[in-house]
Amino acid sequence: NNFREQLDLELVPSPAITTPSPSLPSSSNTIDSLSSSPSTPLSADVLNWLSIFLAMSNDDRSRATEALIRTCSTNTLQLNHIKNQIEPYFQRDFIRDLPRELALHILKYLPANDVARASRTCRSWYATCNDILLWKRICHRKKIPLKQLSTIFDDTIDNPWKRSYACHKHLEYIWQHGQPLPEPLVLRGHEDFVITCLQFDGKRIVSGSDDNSLKIWSIATGKCEQTLIGHNGGVWCSEMTDDLIVSGSTDRTIRVWNINTGICQHILYGHTSTVRCLALHGDIVVSGSRDATVRVWNIRTGERLHMLSGHTAAVRCVCYNGKYVVSGAYDHTIRVWLPDQERCVHTLEGHTNRVYSLVFDGKHIVSGSLDCMIRVWDVEQGTCIHQLTGHLSLTSGMQLRGNILVSGNADSTVKIWNIESGKCLHTLAGRNKHASAVTWVQVVMNYVVSSGDDGTVKLWDLNTGDFIRNLVTLESAGNGGVVWRIKCTDSALVCAAGSRNSTEDTKVIMLDFDRTTICS
Repeated sequence: NNFREQLDLELVPSPAITTPSPSLPSSSNTIDSLSSSPSTPLSADVLNWLSIFLAMSNDDRSRATEALIRTCSTNTLQLNHIKNQIEPYFQRDFIRDLPRELALHILKYLPANDVARASRTCRSWYATCNDILLWKRICHRKKIPLKQLSTIFDDTIDNPWKRSYACHKHLEYIWQHGQPLPEPLVLRGHEDFVITCLQFDGKRIVSGSDDNSLKIWSIATGKCEQTLIGHNGGVWCSEMTDDLIVSGSTDRTIRVWNINTGICQHILYGHTSTVRCLALHGDIVVSGSRDATVRVWNIRTGERLHMLSGHTAAVRCVCYNGKYVVSGAYDHTIRVWLPDQERCVHTLEGHTNRVYSLVFDGKHIVSGSLDCMIRVWDVEQGTCIHQLTGHLSLTSGMQLRGNILVSGNADSTVKIWNIESGKCLHTLAGRNKHASAVTWVQVVMNYVVSSGDDGTVKLWDLNTGDFIRNLVTLESAGNGGVVWRIKCTDSALVCAAGSRNSTEDTKVIMLDFDRTTICS
């Protein structure tokens, strides 16, 4: 109830009565209509003056009206009478009277809650303010996708885009204010080994480990559906599609697995050392290895398409957007490739130590290094736009949303940057900061979620940088417990956790903020 009041999504219009706007009589019948009205008997002098007024030009009418008002300026009763006569002609229902498309165009600029309030004005406004196209535009502006909804809102909000907005606001509220926190779903596996990679698509969780295996977990049942056995070394990286899982290992191979059957469909040979990173785009996967090469593969056919050589040390991170491959390496450089031509178009130099992390949005490359520096590059020009200084150690993870970059660092802080200006907007620190290295960061809705080597997962406000609360605190937090990886959707948080000293079992933890089945 409190949430509904805050959201202010009223579903039924109040029985407001719309007063028709008065219509102006035409000049030809003005005198007849006024003289015949029983409530306004007019003297011959007034009727004569009115005839003269109606015969004037528009400019003269304006001057005559102005002069009339001036003559009444010292008489409050007369001025009030004029005001009361004029006001109804300006109280027009412009939303009702405008063409529908123009009314919707105006309303789309209002905040969603104001649109909801406006819908209570009268029945015609209710119909306009609940238009599907209007709420679709509002959701697109907020980057809220159309959601398949469950029972709670289905009976009360028949507009699917308005339901999606209500669902989004509900989840946003629950992330920040939900009490108590959802009972965690704990998935135990991989014994005491480290979970090195984590994938989550809303229905399944895939965890990869240095125990040489991957596990597929069902959210619906909370059980392990498949254990993928085949690698002869630790699994270091993974990617997933709707039906396939791709994994890279210290055994120098990449394997492609069927997510439903657990069968290995392809083994991709070629690398001569550990496969350290993967980037997936459609049916193409790009792999980076400690053998200093980058390779491009088709995961449907298992065919190796291209080999990109040029780095002189291990490749630690790769990105691919369908046009450019971007790779970061221990040789302190980032390279930009056109894979179809097997050609390096830019070598980005500037870091003075190993490059550990990359994000790429098609226009900007952002690189994090052991030299404590984050650099922003223009992919077309191959030039450094900004050097982001402030971190004191290795940047372990980054996420980019528009112009906003979130970086997690081994110095125990998270920073929020604007990559257009190069300015640090917020440092997420203070008395609630992580007690040791930040291991991963995610941006979800208007929040930053960070995990740490201190065994906690923290929630922060993306816009203000304020700490909100701890979402996860391991029993061994501060005593060896660590959260290695996190993945988020709007409705769930998934963590890979364990310890460095056997004080905490290796496990996957999931918090479902949608336990009330408002969205699915």
